[in-house]
Amino acid sequence: MTERSAPCFSEVSALLRAFPRWTLFIHQKADGDAVGSASALFEAGVLLGRRVRWMGPDASLPLPYRFLPHTDEYLFREELAFDDTGELYVFLDSSNEERGVRGVGGRAPGTVVLNLDHHEDNSRYGTLNCVDPSCSSTTELLYRLFRAEGWTVTATIAESLYTGLVTDTGAFMFSNTTPRAHRMAADLLELGVDPSRIEAHIYHNRSLKAMALWAQALSRIEVWGKDGEFSLSWLSHGDFAGTGSQAADTEGLVNQLLTIRGIRFAMLLSELEPGRVKISFRSEEGMVPAAAVARSLGGGGHPRAAGATLEGTVKDVVRKVRSALEERHAEWAAAH
Repeated sequence: MTERSAPCFSEVSALLRAFPRWTLFIHQKADGDAVGSASALFEAGVLLGRRVRWMGPDASLPLPYRFLPHTDEYLFREELAFDDTGELYVFLDSSNEERGVRGVGGRAPGTVVLNLDHHEDNSRYGTLNCVDPSCSSTTELLYRLFRAEGWTVTATIAESLYTGLVTDTGAFMFSNTTPRAHRMAADLLELGVDPSRIEAHIYHNRSLKAMALWAQALSRIEVWGKDGEFSLSWLSHGDFAGTGSQAADTEGLVNQLLTIRGIRFAMLLSELEPGRVKISFRSEEGMVPAAAVARSLGGGGHPRAAGATLEGTVKDVVRKVRSALEERHAEWAAAH
């Protein structure tokens, strides 16, 4: 299958081929798209004979994605000095540098940073930015790049690309699922991807500790609004400590709140460390966009899937995000 080139693809391909050493970065609270993107590009680099390393701000990668190639080579880094002009620094699926390893803002002259992403609010922090919000996932962006520039897509790379595609589209149920995404999936299946194998690793791999955490959140669901269209739940730092679970164990949880009949906007608050609360927002079509609410709180993301982080107690943050949602919804409703 051929793919029409985006304006940045030839530049990206030339840049990747020009450097003998790559350092790949993914964002905090890594998801399937971030891990799949890095795994795919790592393998592509190995095939090109490049020396590749992979870093991120999380202590470890989520268990459901550790079946992918090169996940055992992931390195935990909170900060890095960007001072090696002989190395290419590649950020994947990160809308801004704060979501990845700190230090990119203070890079030395001559250091090259490649920014590959699909978030519409990407801050274009790279030396070269290849950002396409029309892509369902960063793995779709990579797939289009590989196909347009004639890079080899092996069965191994295909599996990594498919993982990012299926997770960021919600198993092809989210509004970012396009005909192009389905054509990509079909091509990857022809390359040998086994959907049942991917599903088993991603969706049938939750630990008892994670289930105990989910039970806490599901027992606290709040529903409100004129038509009962809003919902939220929360998890304290003590919930994570008490169940022995991790931040990655919340993946997919906020989407469960949207399965409640009548709910069109959902929020999950997670106090990952004392006094610091991460909020995940999800919205359906015909509702104030999740990104609009997230941006009003200093965050961002996709129109229907976004996030923010606030300082304060869970109780205070719940009050603040409820107020922000109601205000943004009122503005949105008045404009529509």
